[in-house]
Amino acid sequence: MPQNFPQMDYDGSLYVIQKSDYFSALALGQIPGRTRVNKFGEAPSGIQTTATDIWSRADATPTQQIWLAPTAARVHAIVSSSTDDDGAPVGTGARTIRIYGLKTWDTAESYEDITLNGTTGVNTVNSYVIIHRMKVLTMGASGPNVGTISATAATDNTVTAVILPGDGQTEMAIYGVPSTQIALLHRWSANIDKASGLVATIDYQLRVNENPNVQTTGFLRKDDLSVQSNGSSEAERIFSIPMRFDGPCIIKIQGIASTADSDGEAGFDLELVTI
Repeated sequence: MPQNFPQMDYDGSLYVIQKSDYFSALALGQIPGRTRVNKFGEAPSGIQTTATDIWSRADATPTQQIWLAPTAARVHAIVSSSTDDDGAPVGTGARTIRIYGLKTWDTAESYEDITLNGTTGVNTVNSYVIIHRMKVLTMGASGPNVGTISATAATDNTVTAVILPGDGQTEMAIYGVPSTQIALLHRWSANIDKASGLVATIDYQLRVNENPNVQTTGFLRKDDLSVQSNGSSEAERIFSIPMRFDGPCIIKIQGIASTADSDGEAGFDLELVTI
């Protein structure tokens, strides 16, 4: 039993951890073989009347409605749209960032740190089948980041992750799970932002690719939530028995709006079990 493990009650046959204590211990990394993941994303005025993944490139243009994983493990070029995001020489925006992803579909999440070079791309040391999170580590006075920071896969030229100006980290309701883990989904939620005008609705779908090691674009529909801008602008589903997804898999949230360029956010909470 790890140190500082939460107080447990004895029920006559086995020790039972109180639910609130369990999740606190999970967040503190005190549950052996289990870790927690919170993923959230926003499609900034970008959920269209056709399927739209909830991530930062789903905007009103739209730049890219559907997120794409690279077709194989790829080196990624990390670059900003602003020369202020520079670590050498020291810039006023983001200087270094950390990227998180999977090198293969059979290895656990790893990370590496990148020193930015403004609008000149810096290649990752490792190759990744998915990069599902990036965050700014160090910054100057204009930080966290002045420009859009993107990770683009070699050969495929797919943009795997982006940090929008001023955000400091990715906002993508997308996560990859390796074959060495099981993902237990405890909760997911979604909402819509619309200040005025006609009532708009968004139908959200929880989708899972159950074999990304074989194909990268096939996602099955696992659950649904619907929201509208007048009356029920936010919805949440909490599972008393969590949904189980065996790795390798990719979990994401997708939305379809009644009105183009709708602004929506979504996210989910996972418990990862190492097997």
